[in-house]
Amino acid sequence: MSLRGLRLLLLGCVLLIGFSLVGVFGGVLVEIALVITLGALLASLYLLQRITERVQAHQDRLQTLQMEQEALTLELNRRHRRHITLLEGLPIPLMIGERDATLRFVNHTALEWFGYRPMTGKSLLALTFSYDLYVLYLRAVRRRAHTVSEVTLSFPQERHVVATVWFIGELDHTELFAIALLDKSELVRLEQVRRDFVANVSHEFRTPLASIRALAETILHDDQMPAETRNRFLNLIIQETERLTRIAEDLLILSRAEALPPTKEPLDLNTVVRNTLSQVQAEAEKAKITIESHLQEPLIVPANRDQMVQVVLNLLTNAIRYNKPEGKIWVRTFTRDHEAVLEVQDTGIGIPSEDLPRIFERFYRVDKTRSRETGGTGLGLAIVKHIVESHGGRVEVESEYRVGSTFRVVLPLGAPLSAE
Repeated sequence: MSLRGLRLLLLGCVLLIGFSLVGVFGGVLVEIALVITLGALLASLYLLQRITERVQAHQDRLQTLQMEQEALTLELNRRHRRHITLLEGLPIPLMIGERDATLRFVNHTALEWFGYRPMTGKSLLALTFSYDLYVLYLRAVRRRAHTVSEVTLSFPQERHVVATVWFIGELDHTELFAIALLDKSELVRLEQVRRDFVANVSHEFRTPLASIRALAETILHDDQMPAETRNRFLNLIIQETERLTRIAEDLLILSRAEALPPTKEPLDLNTVVRNTLSQVQAEAEKAKITIESHLQEPLIVPANRDQMVQVVLNLLTNAIRYNKPEGKIWVRTFTRDHEAVLEVQDTGIGIPSEDLPRIFERFYRVDKTRSRETGGTGLGLAIVKHIVESHGGRVEVESEYRVGSTFRVVLPLGAPLSAE
């Protein structure tokens, strides 16, 4: 019943009571009955008005609370979407699971790592195929503590990661835990490179130093040594010292190429090639090596002159030293797909296919004996690779064992030099 209906009903009841009193008492008491009836009527109307106001106030409050609830729900949904977006955009794999490692959430990076497939509701083990990671997660759940450990993953490729598991709270009376993976594979690789480099440098220096010491001690303790033998030993000491000097110089060149970005300028690559050819011509003639050049004019690249000289010199020197007697070398420059190409081809000893992936490693030699005999340090191709890559280029190689090799340096083209 509406408030208007209640008012009419109440008014009717009060009038009925009033008329009943008039009928009962009559005469003098009629006025008293009428006053009582009117008083009761006014009191009832006042009470009814107060009740109506209270009801309206409660209705307004209820509507306000409903609006506030809707606003809070919208804000919670917005925050939830922002949190999901944040977790999805993290550059590290992040997963959220229950106590038994059933996954509730897997972010985009984790799916990139382990393969795009529906994983919600499945086990952590089914996603990562790593029992060590699964055990780490369960251990963190039992302890309900922040747990960090290094784990090696094998699927879909080998990765060395730092795994972190922590408790994040409850949802629908279910405890949830998060697990994040930080890839340290590159750090592990660099550490291995560092150890190998230190070992190689130690070996490269130890061998000539041992020879120098042995020769020097022989000269020192043999007072009766013939002059011819003494001079031969002294020449060997000088040769080993020069070898140490070459290694030190190449290490410095390599260090600068790796550490400092090159200062570039418009450079005519053909001019560099011609000047370098004149430097190695005497060595080539001594080894009875014929060099032919076919240079496309002009060929301008943005490059550091000294470093480009080093690249061309190392390639030509290798082509001479690892060539066959009376062999040939072809030096070509040309453009291809908006790139400048320098090509050095030889008829040398070639490189076995199993050695090709490693020829740009520091101190790696295909023919160790020949390399040392010709004065090689094992750093020449590593220097070439780092210099070319620091210029935004790449080095390509084709080789057939006992037939010859072709090294190809590809660099970005620059603007043509303006005529002065």
